[in-house]
This record gives sequence, C-alpha cells and structure tokens, in this order.
Amino acid sequence: MQIKMPAKAMRLGQRYAMLSIITASLFLFTKLITTGSPQSQAISRDVIADKPPTRVFLWAVPRSVSTTLLISLSQSQDVEAWFEPYLFASQMEHFRLSGESVSLQWGLKMTLASLSVTHGYDMRDVSFTWVKQQLENYNGDKNVIVKDMVKGIAGKFNNIPNGYTHTFLIRHPLRVFVSYKQKHNTEGGMNKGLKLTEFSSCWIPSGYFFKEMYDLVHHIRDVLKLKVIIIDTDDLLENPEEMIKAYCKETGLTYSDTMLNWEPNNDIWWNWMLPKETSLKWWWRSIYYGYNPTHKTSFSQSGFGEKMDLPDDVDDDVRELAQASMKYYNELFTQRLQVASYESH
Repeated sequence: MQIKMPAKAMRLGQRYAMLSIITASLFLFTKLITTGSPQSQAISRDVIADKPPTRVFLWAVPRSVSTTLLISLSQSQDVEAWFEPYLFASQMEHFRLSGESVSLQWGLKMTLASLSVTHGYDMRDVSFTWVKQQLENYNGDKNVIVKDMVKGIAGKFNNIPNGYTHTFLIRHPLRVFVSYKQKHNTEGGMNKGLKLTEFSSCWIPSGYFFKEMYDLVHHIRDVLKLKVIIIDTDDLLENPEEMIKAYCKETGLTYSDTMLNWEPNNDIWWNWMLPKETSLKWWWRSIYYGYNPTHKTSFSQSGFGEKMDLPDDVDDDVRELAQASMKYYNELFTQRLQVASYESH
C-alpha cells in the first residue's frame, strides 16, 4: 500500500531539499576557498618517543563551563577532541526505543551533512556500543579528550571505554540550575516558561545530574578501581592558569599558554569529533546570527570568564533542585583537585 503525501507537504519538502542543496553548495565553496576542509586544518602531533597518547574523559554537569574548558584544551596542537558522543547516543536511543521516527527535515539535514562535511561522523551510526568501539579503537598519535554529560552515560556504565583517565567537572547546584533555567527561558523551545520541576526526563534526569555524577564517580573509583580527578568550576574560573596546569599534569595532557587565551569565534569545533549534522547546523547558525547561539558564551569568549556570585533570591523550583543536589555536590567537592596557590573555600 502506498501512502500518498499531500501536495502541500510535497511542495514544502521539495523547497526544503532545494534550499538544503543550495546551502550545501555555498557551505562547501565557502569552506574550501577560505580555510580548506576541516580535515586539512588538523595539526599533526610531534610524536614524543616512549610516550603513548593520553586519553582523557571530561564528565560534566550542565552549565559548568565544560564547553569553554574543551575549547581551552583544544588549543593544544596534539589533541583530538570529542564533543558529547554519549549524549548523542542517548538521543538516538530515545528515537529507536520510543518508536519515534526521525523527522523528514532532520533526515534531510543528516543526509546533506554526510555528503558535505568531511570531518565527524553520521548521526545515524551512533549508538552506545558504536561510541565505545570508536573510543577504544582510536589508533591516532594525538592525545584524546572526550567531553560529555553525565546524563548521557547514566545507566549505561557497561559502555564506558577502557584505557581512559576520568575527570569530572562540578559546579555549585544553585549556579547550575539558575543558569540552566535562564538558558531555556532565553532560547525558547518546548521548555520556555516551564518550572525546572516540569521538565521531562529527556532534559533533567531523576537525580538532577548530581546524583548521576556521584554514581559515575563511585563506579569509576570503587568498581573499576581507576583514578578519578574532580575539578570545581569556581576554582577554575578564579585561578585558570594554575588549575589548567594542574589538570594537564594529572591527566598527562600537554600544557600550553594558548589554553588560557584564544581567538573568539575561531571555529575550533570544525576539528572536533561530533555529528556532521551538528557541525553543519552550528556553521549555518554562526553565519545567520553572526555567532553560534547553541554555545554563545563559550564561542564568543577569548578565555575563561568570571566566577558568578551565588544568587540570594531564586525561584522555588531552582532552590528545590539545588537543595536535593547539595549532598552529592558537597561529597564530590571535598575530593576535588586543589592547587597550592589557591585559597581554599
């Protein structure tokens, strides 16, 4: 039985397809005449004898400056950076398990991206097993840094790849949830105007991120018997130079002064490993808006920003989630990495 698509829908689909083709052509032409392909921009690592590549995971809660930290660490010439592969895997699993089909528009975008973007991977290939295999089988000569959200791996600890040093970025829950609510109210979307307690589990997990972080730390340290390195966002913002140096020393990454200051909007994400559809979307938004609104603050900065004061007056839903998270945050905070020159809280 054939299902006939309404004429209006067909016309809209044809228009979108044509617009996508034009966009792809402009995209390829612009990238080739200005900067070359993203792969050609990758900087080769000077292989150091007897020093195998370092592999590091950066697990984070939302609104913890994790994207800025990845930008910082990506300034090193010997890093292959991955952006939230397990979070993307959880999104694709949601589609598969729920029986939801990927929309026609998103399907066209993914097809377009797979044809036009040379660096990254096809979103349709992504699964938890695929991500683990890719990370374990990496055989390049660069150091690897994988930044991901703890929500992405929650309940899937069997997919944690072998061979990585695990680091964790925490931030005071009040700062996290004030910023998280502000982001959703500013950018709009399905959550605009909602209380945090009304967000679906697709956005805020049952443990409000901090329980998921606590459980992951416990699993890495007590079950897998691996070293854990915890850093706090406030420490990083108050003393970025010493914290980055300490982080690199603990993980084996190569420190560079360029990790403290860099050119804003330098499109460094073109060299990150992320879905091609996401790369294309970020590029288009940066052209349309003049900046990448998905991570506007991170990509518009030339370094680490200022520490945010703890708010005195917050909404009840923000306070509820923060209070429920404090016991996990406090436990992790006592285990955080500190530097000698930093004055303790």
